[in-house]
Amino acid sequence: MERLLDQQIAPDTISRRHHYVPQTYLKKWSFDGKRVWTLDTAAHRARPLGIKDVCVEENFYRVVGPGGLPHNRVELLFGVVDSELRRVQSLFSDLDDPDVLEFDDLIALGVTVAVQRMRTLQQRRIQRQYNLWLHAQNPEDWPSFDDPTAPHRAAGIHTQAVFTGMWEAADVMTTRQIEIWHDPQGRFMTCDAPVLVPFDRTRRPSLEAAPYVLWPVSPHRVVALARDSQGEKAVIHEAGGKRIGAVREAVEQGRERMIFASGNQRDRLPTTKLFRRRAQVQMRCTDRTPHGEYVPPPGCCVEQSETFSAAPDVNLCSQGLHVPAPAMWELS
Repeated sequence: MERLLDQQIAPDTISRRHHYVPQTYLKKWSFDGKRVWTLDTAAHRARPLGIKDVCVEENFYRVVGPGGLPHNRVELLFGVVDSELRRVQSLFSDLDDPDVLEFDDLIALGVTVAVQRMRTLQQRRIQRQYNLWLHAQNPEDWPSFDDPTAPHRAAGIHTQAVFTGMWEAADVMTTRQIEIWHDPQGRFMTCDAPVLVPFDRTRRPSLEAAPYVLWPVSPHRVVALARDSQGEKAVIHEAGGKRIGAVREAVEQGRERMIFASGNQRDRLPTTKLFRRRAQVQMRCTDRTPHGEYVPPPGCCVEQSETFSAAPDVNLCSQGLHVPAPAMWELS
């Protein structure tokens, strides 16, 4: 927190190429320290790409400050987060004795996983899908992310959501049992949305309900945050076919576009598979608020979740309360 606060008053950085998956994270899969084998699931092509050139967007974190001027200082904040990620990733990649873990390590793991889950291009796209629906319902209260007069609005809302929501998400992570799945053969892959909440059939459960939250930290290790506690700081399991398959499926379904493999596993990248589905917004009407309060008719509450689908899955009531938002499908 002290390092984060220091960056709030630091001079603006000139960097415009912002990585939403840290380069230091992907280096664990690199075969030469500079490149990583990458499957582009949209182009159906596997090739080695430079770590500097993947999971990066121009001005992805460029936001407007209180004085009305855009700046890149958020990139400095994520630099602090990434330095802690590097430490935590190395710690759990090499951990042999769970008893050496200290309380601060557990908190750091929770915050690292929470931030990395929320900061991705996938989460930005899903936020934009939901924004398109809200804008269609009430454009005065919900301005569009895609307003050309406010080009940094999406980055501002997304960034604010990450830093305000990370503590609550970290609280959920730190209540879970830490399991370390170890594969001596190094068969774990990762993707451009590397913190994985596996889908239950076609629906992604909430953080509280998910049996596991998976974070591959190297080709040999996955940190699996389990819902069921065993009363231990961490439990190390040798990963057999079932665990390796579960991670592989979570990566293939949970990716936004890119899947990454080590040099030894490049031939196992699913180059012939058609990736027609990925995470999308799902919306349903319910007669209960998120706090369980009853909503009498003709009112309703719109419940948002995420689904594994080729397009947004919106199936709302026909009481005339909701305005269609066809633009959502343009972001599928």
